[in-house]
Amino acid sequence: GPDPDEQRRRAAARKLWHEATAGIAGTPVETYLLGRGLDLREMGRQPGSLRFHPAVWCAEAGKPLPAMLAAICGPSGKHVATHRTWLAPLPDSGWGKADLQAPKKVIGSFAGGCIRLWRGASGKSLSMSEPGESAVIAEGIETGLSVALACPERRVLCAVSLGNMRAMKLPDAITEVIIAADNDTGNESARKALSAAISEFNRQGRTVRV
Repeated sequence: GPDPDEQRRRAAARKLWHEATAGIAGTPVETYLLGRGLDLREMGRQPGSLRFHPAVWCAEAGKPLPAMLAAICGPSGKHVATHRTWLAPLPDSGWGKADLQAPKKVIGSFAGGCIRLWRGASGKSLSMSEPGESAVIAEGIETGLSVALACPERRVLCAVSLGNMRAMKLPDAITEVIIAADNDTGNESARKALSAAISEFNRQGRTVRV
């Protein structure tokens, strides 16, 4: 079975998630996203995979900091890891990413999993995808949310990292994948990871658009 260390990290990831209140309306997460041009109130419902936590331990800062949390689910739908984006208040009453070398980190391992950001028109969970459905896969949460705002009828998944994109396990019902690539011009490793993901999805018999 999974090694004890991994089980401990997974338990810590879930504990952190459950400590945070469900719903991000009126929290610094909503303000942070608004500052990125993402007005989640326009979506009519909020992504259940995001939460706000007022004090998440940050080793780099040596103290707890407020954070946006995102639930990363494995292929079975189980919560396997928690993504953290540490936040800090801005002088103008807004919120931004905390000034850290690594403002985003994941607790727990998540190979093959993803953040299920938006269910799209069907409103059904990933495992209940309609045959022939398409899914948009973004690398980062903010990119994924901008897609969901622009095309709320689309199912949007967040791969967390480009390296994990090709490992993502998708239901057979999803026959088309649209990759919302971050603009990593000139980044050779990003380009390689992207083409690896494209060939893997093609190999699975899915149409891929970037």
